Amino acid sequence: RILNFSASIQFYLSSVGMGKFKNHMIDRLFEKLGITPRDVIGHDGPVFQNLFPPIDMKTAKWIDKQLDWKDAVSLTFMMVENVDTALKICRAIEEHQQNILEAECDIGIVQIIALSAKKTRVTSWEIRVYEALFWIGCKKTVYELGINDKEAKEKLQSGQHIQLERRLLYKMCEELGINDQAQIVEFMKSQLGRVPSLLMMESLFLYLMKLINRESLCTFVVEFLNNMGRADIINTFKHNKCGRPSCGIHRRQDREVEKIYEPGPGLCIIINQKNFFVDSSDPNAASMDDRLGTDRSRDKLEETFTLLGAECLIYNNLDHKELVKKMKEAAVEANNQKYFWVALCVLSHGRRVNGIDEIFGVNGIGIDRKKLMNILADPSRCQNLKEKPKLFFFQACRDGPTYNTRVTGDGKGKPYICSARTMTDYLVASSTIEDFVSYSSTVGGSFYIHHLCAALQDHGHEKSLVDIMTIVNKKVAEYRQDYPSQSEYSSCLKAKFVFKRTKESTIRGVEKMAENSLFHLLKNQFIAERI
Repeated sequence: RILNFSASIQFYLSSVGMGKFKNHMIDRLFEKLGITPRDVIGHDGPVFQNLFPPIDMKTAKWIDKQLDWKDAVSLTFMMVENVDTALKICRAIEEHQQNILEAECDIGIVQIIALSAKKTRVTSWEIRVYEALFWIGCKKTVYELGINDKEAKEKLQSGQHIQLERRLLYKMCEELGINDQAQIVEFMKSQLGRVPSLLMMESLFLYLMKLINRESLCTFVVEFLNNMGRADIINTFKHNKCGRPSCGIHRRQDREVEKIYEPGPGLCIIINQKNFFVDSSDPNAASMDDRLGTDRSRDKLEETFTLLGAECLIYNNLDHKELVKKMKEAAVEANNQKYFWVALCVLSHGRRVNGIDEIFGVNGIGIDRKKLMNILADPSRCQNLKEKPKLFFFQACRDGPTYNTRVTGDGKGKPYICSARTMTDYLVASSTIEDFVSYSSTVGGSFYIHHLCAALQDHGHEKSLVDIMTIVNKKVAEYRQDYPSQSEYSSCLKAKFVFKRTKESTIRGVEKMAENSLFHLLKNQFIAERI
């Protein structure tokens, strides 16, 4: 009356095919373990296409073959955020001591994740798999998937798509030995009572996370590390972050170490100067080439700051008078309590004369860039921005007086003076250092803006802005040796500033990326068909 397992497989394969059979087997595993696909994998942020090779079911099966059971437990710990589900999967893997969840079927954790992502339509899971593989030491597997060592270290080492708490605990697992694990188990028994037989530290931590209040987890960890006399691990543990604002250990550390600007939405003003002409009413107006490619830089800035929670004001092709007028209008908008910071991004021609940095209007007349900055930085003009971050990014040359020597900062040939009182809580970043030119591509836009936007998208929500600008300087300097460049920044920020990326801002940012990508694709097709 009951077919044997082999006969069942043959019958099912002949009826529905291998793909549906595997789906059926995984569904049966879900039912047996009492979990759902949404328990296995959830949405975790924006999708950046074509970063790494895609992972289909065939690739997922190949990855599973490369993992021993200990690696599979570690990967589950890093990937599956639902604690109950992660613990069930880890215990099943430990029971078989293979990367399988059931003896009758050859299905491992990566296949489980891949199918769960497909069922729940999660599209941001593959980068997390690559990061988890890199973190648990499966670097050969990552390499064989087509990612070289340099690229892997550059893009995967941060582990930014994996929960901070899991990264923190996994780092500690790596530092603990077998004897340490035995001591932890004994401490847990003395504090919590019975502890199930678990083989891996990751499984023990999942059990601990299930049993106690998550807000008390770090305190409990420090207690058992103190009991073991492991001050070295305690120092490392406290230095890193768990990602929980209410954590007693790391909240106290944050207060002791650094002050942080209150995070929230901001306003980003983008001035994009593309089409230049000579102002016939001014004999000193300079003749300059159009800035081809600048629209791509403008779009990247809009995408990036939208992703980071900003509303964007975009102004194109302003003369020197319109620059001041539009900045004053933007300052009125910025003087709203809903904004926690403001950013000004200027894309134009520029020069440096008598120690003064000028930004050109499209009519060939320059203006001291400090005049634009002071409109936002002066609290008497914009009270809301007092003691809030004010960020200035300039894509412009800073070489000598190529066109003329007249300084038009205030219309009288004198530099515009900002007092120390007004210029606080600000950061000024330039695409090049003093007395040098700045390079752009007529197709892809500014080299500097490309690296700035990439770094902000990758790290804006987790690293301080000052740290990010250091990364940008390094990237710019190493980018094109045939066009040597060096960006710079100066900061009078009085605290740490980290952008707040929310689910809503992430969706808006990704939508803006898709919208701009489609526009440029259709535009290029339109041009190609008519040439």
